[in-house]
Amino acid sequence: MSTRSRILDPLLAVGVALGLASLAYGGGNVAALGVVSALGALGVELTPRQGFVLSVVTLQLVFFTGVSLLYLRYRGMSLADIGVRIPTLEGWIVLGVGFVSMLVLWLVGSIASFVIGQRFGIERESQAIMEIAQQDPLIFLMLGVLSLLVIGPTEELLFRGIIQTRLRETFGVGAGVTLATALFAVIHIAGFGSVGAGVLGVSVLFFVGFVLALSYEYTGNLVVVALMHGLFNATQAALGYVGVRFGDPDAMAMVIEAAIL
Repeated sequence: MSTRSRILDPLLAVGVALGLASLAYGGGNVAALGVVSALGALGVELTPRQGFVLSVVTLQLVFFTGVSLLYLRYRGMSLADIGVRIPTLEGWIVLGVGFVSMLVLWLVGSIASFVIGQRFGIERESQAIMEIAQQDPLIFLMLGVLSLLVIGPTEELLFRGIIQTRLRETFGVGAGVTLATALFAVIHIAGFGSVGAGVLGVSVLFFVGFVLALSYEYTGNLVVVALMHGLFNATQAALGYVGVRFGDPDAMAMVIEAAIL
């Protein structure tokens, strides 16, 4: 390989990964905002439930899926090439082990980030979906269902099936998995409010996402990680629903403590 190729190929791979993530995430958010604005101009006011469903459909279903499929078509690849197939018994076992590992890492990481935040005075702001769901707990249940059917599959399609595969081609497994996981975590930083809170939140997401990345590399099966991701999000949503239904601001902490014990 020439010196020029050794320099340009990694830059191209990173550029493609950043471009795909930006197009899907940025384009989806802009489109969702545009739809809401257009409906508002027509006198149509969306309820929180309708707004939530609209955002998921526009961002994940349309843009994440659309960008991924267009890229596959450009590369002359099919869904089977990135592991869309029925899991084997080993795949189901990896799914179960990975799901439990994600929960453990999330709980430990959340507690650690809370302690660090308290130590350094970092304010943790609630994500927008959490604030909306506080007023309408049914949104938590909707989030759980959509996580399994839409959010988990589409995010894994883009970040694992497309971006991780592309980065692995150039950097190899170790660096490719790490870079793809870092991008997956960083893309969520805007939802945490302040920079300090974002760094803590992204750090937790990195380790959780790393389980998904490793599971995909081990099984080569996108369905395994899509289900794992969906179940993880659905579990978070279920805990949120329980917390709100208790009507106690400390309910979520109680549920998490009970899970740890």
